[in-house]
Amino acid sequence: MINQNGPVEPLLSLRDIVMRFGSVQALRGADFDLLPGEVHGLLGQNGAGKSTLIKVIAGVYKPTSGTFTIDGVEQQYSSPRASRDAGISVVYQSLSLIPSLTVAQNLFLGIEPTTLGIVNTRALNSRASEFLELHKLPLRPEQLVSSLTFAYRQLCEIGKALVKDARILILDEPTSSLSKTEEPILFDAVREATAKGIGVIYVSHRLSEVFELTDRVTVFRDGNNAGVFNTADVTIPQLVEVIVGEKLAKSVSTGGTSLSVRPPIAADASVALELSNISNDVVKGVNLSIRRGEIVGLIGSIGSGRTELLESIFGVRKLKSGTIRCDGRDVVIRRPQDAIGRGIKLVPEDRHSFGLVVDHDIESNTAMAMLPLLRSFNFLFKSAESKAFATKIVTDLKVKAPSTSTKVNKLSGGNQQKIAIGKWLGSDTKVLLLDEPTAGVDVGARADIYKIIIDLADQGTAVLVCSSDYDELLQLCSRFAFISDGAIRASADRSQVHEEKDLHQILEASREELPHV
Repeated sequence: MINQNGPVEPLLSLRDIVMRFGSVQALRGADFDLLPGEVHGLLGQNGAGKSTLIKVIAGVYKPTSGTFTIDGVEQQYSSPRASRDAGISVVYQSLSLIPSLTVAQNLFLGIEPTTLGIVNTRALNSRASEFLELHKLPLRPEQLVSSLTFAYRQLCEIGKALVKDARILILDEPTSSLSKTEEPILFDAVREATAKGIGVIYVSHRLSEVFELTDRVTVFRDGNNAGVFNTADVTIPQLVEVIVGEKLAKSVSTGGTSLSVRPPIAADASVALELSNISNDVVKGVNLSIRRGEIVGLIGSIGSGRTELLESIFGVRKLKSGTIRCDGRDVVIRRPQDAIGRGIKLVPEDRHSFGLVVDHDIESNTAMAMLPLLRSFNFLFKSAESKAFATKIVTDLKVKAPSTSTKVNKLSGGNQQKIAIGKWLGSDTKVLLLDEPTAGVDVGARADIYKIIIDLADQGTAVLVCSSDYDELLQLCSRFAFISDGAIRASADRSQVHEEKDLHQILEASREELPHV
């Protein structure tokens, strides 16, 4: 944490930064300071300018105007390499790992130990093992990154940043897929970095962790500073008001108090989805049922099988045994098309790789999910119906985009997630599978997504939601299932759970009961 003994000169300072993209002004005279040994939270709604500021610091963008200094020396980067050479390391939401390489190879890419010009694999793995043990990262050096779940890849990306001699570390939504069990691993690594004088810029929409970890916060709104605060001097409601504005803040839940507790579904309600002893390479004998209109929370640590269970239901992973029933009938799901045909839809954890075609525009992405409903479509899936549907999604979900012809990769992370969820709203969705539905989504947009989920449930859709944000699950769910080592180990009704620590305790107790091999 920051040294409080007297004034400290900024490690990093940006003044009056302007960034224009044609007629769009993403930054409007923004200021930002980072002190050595400080964790400085950078907050704001999606599209507020946070990602643009990060890319200016990282050398991806050259600002239209303004000054940028490190240790009082003005910087004018010509490339991201120049930024890295200056000691700046960034962990983006979109990971930069090479899937075909191992964890060790990714960690030390470009700085591998060599013997006579050839990479010394034994020395590389040994060095990586020592590093992973030092930082308590639950990874093995020889693991291929392609074999890791998204959450484990995120930990590897963070390790990749820490292995370099960074003076400034920027973390963009680093806990988006981490559960309460894994968060301390990251927090300890951040505290270790700041103890060495490294300045950390921490971008997150999860205000509870911002209050736990940061020394100061800067809030951006519409490309400019809305306020800079000592974290200890403000409250979550005060920050929400600065982030979204006083009017909207009144309708945004900040700690589980604005949404009423969802009541249990009637015992005689029809079962929409029933899993009977399903198993494959990860999932082990899972039994689970979800009734129409019910929202069930799936809770587990990374590597527990939580994502793999959703993928198994959706046909991404083949089942070796067991039965899936939809509306009381046995169904065979060998591929995602089979699941979609049965009304089972998945919003995946990794939206960039599996949830969206980011090089295509909004209309194409939403149309791909509703092709059976379109009377006519061409190669680009464009029709009057598809345009009307895309327009409705943009309007109803409050997507910030110039038009439905905007490419998805031009949208902020939160707006991309809205499209990933919204594309399923135009077809008959009986079962909705959500994997980290609000990862990278700001507090205002979260309220919109929560409403969408609740409205779907009220209309009879069965929802299975996997989230590492326990407060989110408490707000949405009437029942919880706890998964460890690929199997459901415990369950609880909402009436049995009062706060986040109750969920954590049940999960830990269920893991302690696992047989030791």
